[in-house]
Amino acid sequence: MTGPSAKSPAECALLLSQASGCALGEARGLTCLEPRDQAQLAAVLKEARNKNRPVLPIGSGSQLAWCRPDAFETPSFTPIPISLIHLSGIIEQIPGEGTITAQAGTPWSDLISAVAPSGERLPADLPAAESSTLGGVLGSGRSGPDRMKYGPLRHHVLGMQVMLSDGTLAKSGGRQVKNVTGFDLHRLYTGSRGTLAITLEASLRLVPEPQQEWGFSLPVADYAEGFVKAMGVKQAMPRLTWLVLTRVESRVLLKGGLAGCASQVRVDQEQVMAALGGTPESFDLEATRQRRDATEAGSENLFAWDIQSSLRQCSTLLGELEAQLPASTNLWVDCSAGRILVGLDGNDPARVRPSWAESIAERATLIRPLCVGADLHADLSPTDPSTWTTRLTQGLDPAGILGAAAFSPGRQP
Repeated sequence: MTGPSAKSPAECALLLSQASGCALGEARGLTCLEPRDQAQLAAVLKEARNKNRPVLPIGSGSQLAWCRPDAFETPSFTPIPISLIHLSGIIEQIPGEGTITAQAGTPWSDLISAVAPSGERLPADLPAAESSTLGGVLGSGRSGPDRMKYGPLRHHVLGMQVMLSDGTLAKSGGRQVKNVTGFDLHRLYTGSRGTLAITLEASLRLVPEPQQEWGFSLPVADYAEGFVKAMGVKQAMPRLTWLVLTRVESRVLLKGGLAGCASQVRVDQEQVMAALGGTPESFDLEATRQRRDATEAGSENLFAWDIQSSLRQCSTLLGELEAQLPASTNLWVDCSAGRILVGLDGNDPARVRPSWAESIAERATLIRPLCVGADLHADLSPTDPSTWTTRLTQGLDPAGILGAAAFSPGRQP
């Protein structure tokens, strides 16, 4: 993010640690507690409940600025950050079995490396894999552009072991597809941003590494026109793996790709080319690099606002945004999910309600700040005390040490 009032994730995390008044250890610029095992974590939670001190479970802290705005600006909530980076490591991964189980502090990049030799991959292509942990990814509810083919990451979580706010261990699901039983509470924990329980370990279903990838990059006049083109391509070829709109220098590009069986990819790419109605300036040979570049460009830490809408409304919404925002404002659009990430426009910092929020509110299902704005979060996503998410939060954390009273898990990304 840019702009004089914007804070980097590292700066936001440092402010949080200073506000907590906790100085028992430092890691990655964070002043936080770092339990070495589950017993130490349980002891910390017990002490926090006894002293009525809120806590904030984190991994590497790379997503705090947009994932937990309440921890920075809610006066009654100055939590002690608890990093789980020492609860790290792969617990079980049998090549060819299609699953992996690891502790919450395990870097996402380590999981990628672990499954690659067996010809498998994780079911979500995410940016900043080196600085993201398994627990942080699941807690924030992230999914990559390849959700177009594989669905959201939450659908691939087979089970979890968590620690409740009183130090009690709880399990949901299992480590293998065949032994997943009971209620899917792990899908509730995914995207709850640490407000329901602290994730200790999780099991994911893997997907096969594709035989071949093919990608394209097509310049479009603007985001609104590009989204209309994207929907035409998606209708012509529903087997697309990913499809995004992004700005590269001064141009808006529609980028997408296919992945899978080599023979099927060759057949499908002809339909995609026909639907594009033009010749992409780059394709095929740079498919893997294009996918990775497009994924990294959609990192939440590079943007100020997250807008979600229905696919039917997205083109109109993009047109309104482009009419109101400076031409230099960066947008990144996941065309499979109707998700728009909006950069700072140089005038309205992320801590101020944007001028365009009112006009697009009817078309957007969710508008939330991605950089430290608890008051805006409450304003743009008001919490109804009667909602099931609030009742769930109160049931799992009656002492309220995992989240501020005005903050709930909210909508699932």
